[in-house]
Amino acid sequence: MIHIDLAPEPSDFDTRVRVPGNQFLARTPLPNSTQWSKHNYWNRCSNELYQAYGGICAYTGQWFPRSTTNVSVDHYLPKSRYPEKAYEWDNYRLTTSVMNNYKSDKEILDPFTIADGDFVLDFPSCLIRPRKDMVPSLKSKAQQTINILHLNDEDQASQRCEVVLDYVTGNISFSHMQKKYPYIAKEITRQALTEKIKEMMKSLTH
Repeated sequence: MIHIDLAPEPSDFDTRVRVPGNQFLARTPLPNSTQWSKHNYWNRCSNELYQAYGGICAYTGQWFPRSTTNVSVDHYLPKSRYPEKAYEWDNYRLTTSVMNNYKSDKEILDPFTIADGDFVLDFPSCLIRPRKDMVPSLKSKAQQTINILHLNDEDQASQRCEVVLDYVTGNISFSHMQKKYPYIAKEITRQALTEKIKEMMKSLTH
């Protein structure tokens, strides 16, 4: 996970999402799941959300294609507990349906407020760990975030390793990695491993 800046709200967001959403909430202050699903106006801005963040998942820091992966609008502050934030652009995080299901209504660190380097990518394992010098309470929340989002599950760690191996073997350029896999690229740069990474990953190329 890397820091993400809040993208500007679409010009028609108020008309298409906020106004009808708040009208619904005025009639139904505490919606149940069925009522939410019938008034999921946030999906009206899923295309704009994808474009605003360049297709980069807020939680993995990796690009995902709309053609094969469902765009999911995650409410960072769960609408079940914060209904007043259900139709607010600044509460939306671009992600996939899989990652959204992992997060659900759980509390995790926010990619809008963390700093680059808070989630350290270890090489050559490609596992993620909290920054060592975090204060204990924040470090605990970072580890909880990793666990909730399954960031160190075999499939996610293997995918990150494959990206790095594609780079060290010349199959992709560093600029491509920066565009499609900014978390990995930023960690390689932050750790000053642009050249050393090839030697570090050598054991995995045989």
